[in-house]
Amino acid sequence: MTLRRIATAGVAAVSLAMLVGCSGGPVDRRTQGQILGGATGAAIGSLFGAGTGRIAATGAGAVIGSIAGGRIAEN
Repeated sequence: MTLRRIATAGVAAVSLAMLVGCSGGPVDRRTQGQILGGATGAAIGSLFGAGTGRIAATGAGAVIGSIAGGRIAEN
């Protein structure tokens, strides 16, 4: 694993921890799930590809993660 991937995973973990801390706020559960899923998906997607492929993978990961996070939070 390269240093860049380790740093990306670390930033993602810290971001997720900060978002979880917002769980008592006025935002509903579905929206929280979408935010958390989108951030996680973007972090995971950024680990794949190179150049513009990495950008596309990050965007796709964010979209898929947001959809999945919203559906998981509804249940």
